[in-house]
Amino acid sequence: MDAPATPSSHWKKRLGLFGDVPGRLAAHALRVVPWFLEPVLIGGWTLLFFILAGTQRRAVAGNLRAMFPEWSAPRANLGAWRVFWNFAVTFVDGLRCETGTGGVDWAVEGLAHMEDLANRGEGCIILTAHMGNYDIAAPMFASHFRRTLYTVRAPEREPEAQLHRERELRRREQRHPNFRTLYNREGGLLGVELARLLGEGNFVAVQGDRVLFDVSPMEVEVEPGLRMRLPKGPLFLARVTGAACFPLFITRDGWRRYRVSVHPPLQLPPRQRGDDAEAASAWAAAVYSAARRHWNHWFVFEPVLVRTTGTREC
Repeated sequence: MDAPATPSSHWKKRLGLFGDVPGRLAAHALRVVPWFLEPVLIGGWTLLFFILAGTQRRAVAGNLRAMFPEWSAPRANLGAWRVFWNFAVTFVDGLRCETGTGGVDWAVEGLAHMEDLANRGEGCIILTAHMGNYDIAAPMFASHFRRTLYTVRAPEREPEAQLHRERELRRREQRHPNFRTLYNREGGLLGVELARLLGEGNFVAVQGDRVLFDVSPMEVEVEPGLRMRLPKGPLFLARVTGAACFPLFITRDGWRRYRVSVHPPLQLPPRQRGDDAEAASAWAAAVYSAARRHWNHWFVFEPVLVRTTGTREC
């Protein structure tokens, strides 16, 4: 049996990287901190977490060295710093929107594809990745689509952080009735629920680039000698339901400016018995191309890329 948690260990978790206290303190601080001090404070916050989050820092640098085998270790670590910095800025932008102390501007790339998606009569899948800030983008999409958009996310690692996040989401859902969040909990039947929602004509947004908890993985070669580890569930959902799947990615253009890039629906081969490698390759290519193009906005802090050939093993 696990030893009972002591008060000190309990507070250590709440104050840690995955706890709720840092986010709560940041939200309160934004109510009094003037905008021109944000870059300085974000820089200090990023440096602290960059030092403390050794596992995550090494994972990001490892993914970058696998993606760009010509990069040296110092360059990959500098790239990891840029990922951490962009993550911190988008986190603060989300808090600004949540607390009503600021807002962001949006640009849309691929407006024709977005209109195609919005005008579809049947349920559709939105394939996205951990880029930009989907917490502030998804409600905007839902209002534009004029139907319910369901987003899927993993639970927070600490229970207090999960309770805090759920309260935030419930408030957001009250402000945006067409926006709903579902959690991919261990042992749940989320796939069945998502298939039902798609059959009813809703939109479902899934992030196809992180394998967490008990999610079934698949490994796909995205370029010669480079394999990418992705969750199998989103592709399986698309194959079972036959729903059209639109890749959609969010990146930060500048200070409180974001870009939504909408692509035409994926052309997946007809479903057949046995190996579905061709569909998996098309699916992985959509995710990897966005991650490679916007590598400094790709907020995946686990090792997902492995280079098996090239200048070195990563």
